[in-house]
Amino acid sequence: MHLAAALGLGSSAAVAFVGAGGKKTAMGQLTVEGTDEGYDVGYTTTTAMPPPSDLPLTVTGPGAWRADLEAHDPPIAVAREEVADPARVDRKVRGFEPSVVEQLSSAGLFDWLLIKADGARRREFKAPGDGEPVVPRTASHVVPVTSVTAVGEPLTTDVVHRPERVAAITGLSVGDTITATAVGTVLTHPDGGLRNAPSGASVIPVINKADTEPQQRTARDALTHSLSQTKRCSRGVVTSFASDICEVVSAADLQESDSND
Repeated sequence: MHLAAALGLGSSAAVAFVGAGGKKTAMGQLTVEGTDEGYDVGYTTTTAMPPPSDLPLTVTGPGAWRADLEAHDPPIAVAREEVADPARVDRKVRGFEPSVVEQLSSAGLFDWLLIKADGARRREFKAPGDGEPVVPRTASHVVPVTSVTAVGEPLTTDVVHRPERVAAITGLSVGDTITATAVGTVLTHPDGGLRNAPSGASVIPVINKADTEPQQRTARDALTHSLSQTKRCSRGVVTSFASDICEVVSAADLQESDSND
């Protein structure tokens, strides 16, 4: 299954990615899938990001973006300015205020607008900090992402961005072993993956880097817990872009299984 189908994207979507462990890779995958389907795809951020290496980048101001983007054929990445001397990466750009991204998604220039809505400092798992994530009100889909490789690791900054936030949500202590239940809890917690999601947006949690069958089972277990926490999410997705895995875990299937027990 393609990622776009797993997320339930139609011919028009503004998709905000939050979390850690695969946002950029998932956005790149959707850029390819959308372009192959003939859709015009835009790629941007409300925070900051390394620009995608395989897309042309337009750096433009809030008042000039329409003319600048109309001069280029999609797929295209767009940002507000370059970051001087970025930490941890060779190149980084700053994105736009949510109001500008809302204009971008409503302007008719793109069929799909893909939005990186927070940062994770290259960690595998995170919970949002104050002021995060920066999700535009026009987002039709919000995708909380995490990596299954965090399971079994200690809850420290080596693996987790803001481990104290994860601890507050899950009841773990910093330094404890991260469990599949903890990962699932954060993905669909009001102070985790659901934070700042527009009320009308579809929320589809994704657990990435499930490269092996044991990791896929762990990811399914975590998503089962995620979906049991909320009625907001109808499904989640297990992915491995390295192993070409894209599997939907449906809340309806879980409810049917519970009723048959």
